Amino acid sequence: MSRMNCAAQGCFLLLATLMSAPWGCCYAAGQDHALTSPGGKDSVVRFFYQPPDGEYFHVALIFRAVEKQGPRWDTTAYSDVGRTAYVSLSDMQQLISSLARLSLRWEESTKIENLESKKHIHSYGYGMGIKVLSPKGTAKALIEPGKICETLASLDGALLTPRALWEFQRFQLQYHCRVPSFNPDAYPEQVP
Repeated sequence: MSRMNCAAQGCFLLLATLMSAPWGCCYAAGQDHALTSPGGKDSVVRFFYQPPDGEYFHVALIFRAVEKQGPRWDTTAYSDVGRTAYVSLSDMQQLISSLARLSLRWEESTKIENLESKKHIHSYGYGMGIKVLSPKGTAKALIEPGKICETLASLDGALLTPRALWEFQRFQLQYHCRVPSFNPDAYPEQVP
C-alpha cells in the first residue's frame, strides 16, 4: 500500500510541475522581444499550426520574395515543407514589418534554421508558429489559438501580390476564420 502512495505522490508532483509550467515555447539561446529582423530578398516567412483536434494535416504556408513580374511572382508551389506563395520584395518587407507591430514575443537567434518537412514540423509550443528566416538568423513567435483569426486578418493588408493574398486568406479558412472577401474560384484549386 505504501508503494502505491509513493507512486501516486510522485505522479501528483510531476503533474503539478507540468501544470505550473508556462504555455509557450522555450529556447536555449537568443532573446525574447519584439521582432527586429528586417525583410530582405532572401527572407522566408512560415506559418504553421496543427490543432490538437485537427481532422486532417494542416499544410504550412510559406512566403518567399522573388523579383516582381519575374516568372515565379504571383504563383505558388507545393513541396514537403509546405505551400509556398511567391511575393515581391516590398510585400515581404511589409509582411515582416506588420509582424513586428503585432503584440507577439519573438525569439531571435543568429542560428540559421531550415524549414522542417511535414514529417518533422511542429509549432514550437501551444499555438500557431511563425518562423522568419533570413541570412542573419531565425526568429520564432507563437499566436495563441484563440487569437489566430484576428491576428492573421490583421496581416492581409501587407500582401499586395494577388495570389499570395488569396493563399493567405484560404489558409485562414482552415482555422474557421471568417474571410468575407474571399473568392474560392479566383484561382484554380491545387492539391493540397
